[in-house]
Amino acid sequence: MVNKKWGIALACALVAGVVLGVTVFRAPPEDRVKDTLGRFVKAVMVKEGDTVLSRGGRIKSTFKEVVAEDVRVTVSEINIRSSGRQHFAEDATKAGLLYQSADCELVGMTIKIDPGGTTAKVDATAIVTGVRGGDRKVDKRPVHFLLAKDGNWRITSIDVRPAEE
Repeated sequence: MVNKKWGIALACALVAGVVLGVTVFRAPPEDRVKDTLGRFVKAVMVKEGDTVLSRGGRIKSTFKEVVAEDVRVTVSEINIRSSGRQHFAEDATKAGLLYQSADCELVGMTIKIDPGGTTAKVDATAIVTGVRGGDRKVDKRPVHFLLAKDGNWRITSIDVRPAEE
């Protein structure tokens, strides 16, 4: 009888621990949005020594997790207007051919999540450092993201504005 009471008490404590862990220690939505964008930025960077195959594989793999199937993307400066994850992955892979290396950092992020917690708007500045033709260039680009939550946050729209002078 005593063992049964201890078993029930232990089971209740475990359930309470799981509920507490999920509610208290789960990252806030803003942090999960930032994580999604961070993974996206890391995937599209041009690493020195990247090949079309290695870059394409990295992009396609990451995009499955962080980009919506019906994503819309506009990057007017390099003539990218993509509709759909597959097409965007192909365009992002080709863009890497323009650079020997390129790094990107998102700064000044403003994240607005709708009251229902299902969509997020993010405005940021992308600081792009790239090497093209042996020359290193750093520029800033305003970028606007829309994300939707379908269990995980996924990017549904990206609008990259021309570099600031």
